[in-house]
Amino acid sequence: MSGSAVDMYVFLFAFAAAFLLAQKRPMLTLSTRALLAVLLGLALGYALAVDQWYRAYLGVATLIANALFVAFAAIDFLDWQKKRAEEQG
Repeated sequence: MSGSAVDMYVFLFAFAAAFLLAQKRPMLTLSTRALLAVLLGLALGYALAVDQWYRAYLGVATLIANALFVAFAAIDFLDWQKKRAEEQG
């Protein structure tokens, strides 16, 4: 993957994370937002550990946390939609 593609993904990831963490009426539950904070920490650790021996472990941990976050966010989004539909109807 080229450096410019990585830069674009990092920007999109940071923008999405800031949006999800700073909403007035949060769509995500507190536990999912905490998992997002952990995911951001792992991603930052992975980015900073360029020539370290543990970078591969951080990469795997980041991928696992990312998969868990996507699953939790999908569940939270569906619950949020149900609550919103109940409020309107």
